[in-house]
Amino acid sequence: MIKEFVKNILFNLKKNKSTFSPVFIIGCGRSGTTILGNTLSNHPKIKYLNERRDLWNKAYPEFNIWNKNTQNPKLYADKKDVISKKNNLLHHLFFREQVLGNSIILLEKLPINNFRLEFLNASFPDAKYIYLTRNGLEVSKSIEKRIQKRNWFGGEKYELLKKYSSDNNILFKTKINSDKEKGMWEWKLSIEESNRFFRKENKGNFIHLSYQDFIDSPSKKIKDILDFLKLDYTENWINKISENIKRKNPETKKTEDKSLYLIGGDILNKTIDNSYTPY
Repeated sequence: MIKEFVKNILFNLKKNKSTFSPVFIIGCGRSGTTILGNTLSNHPKIKYLNERRDLWNKAYPEFNIWNKNTQNPKLYADKKDVISKKNNLLHHLFFREQVLGNSIILLEKLPINNFRLEFLNASFPDAKYIYLTRNGLEVSKSIEKRIQKRNWFGGEKYELLKKYSSDNNILFKTKINSDKEKGMWEWKLSIEESNRFFRKENKGNFIHLSYQDFIDSPSKKIKDILDFLKLDYTENWINKISENIKRKNPETKKTEDKSLYLIGGDILNKTIDNSYTPY
């Protein structure tokens, strides 16, 4: 109680000296968004919100798709879902985090935002985006492991993904049964949604990078992002935060499971050979 009281006083004292500058990391879960966010969070001028569902849920409780008790849970959201009173609260909660973090950038990461890009664009019209994509074979394999540990499709997420697919008449050339196929299915829905958004978005509002390029050339990609955000850095600092960025698992370039290619389609092949671009 006292801690929050002090925070509110500090926020009110500092807020007029700050400009709200939200930046969203966009990418399907298991695409490397966590390591990217954690790396960028080392910058002293960045306040990083790593999957702060609690803040989202305070403003938009219907966005809590991970709780079975949520009334009318919502996976997909667009500009029609922006509600002024709720939006003001969300902005306040995010801006408060930025100000109390003594930062000039508020960096947020929540993978489900792939399905809420039109909402973000309407809610935060001045926001910038860091768009990360990864080889769908690797993502589906990683999601498969999470599904098998029973910590992936919590709450209403799975049913809402099925509803989203049905509502948008998204058909696949094969049935989706195995956990790996479900992982590829979610990846495909996610990347198609983000691809549609970024292909028509102002190119000056986002930067795209692949997980492959980030792992192969971390220093260069971090510099590209910080230049995009107009943040200062030194070579020594870049080298220090880049030195431990590496793969945990070998690359996956092919699979004997033909169904994954049928689900992933052409965009899967582009991510496998690292030629995908939204530009």
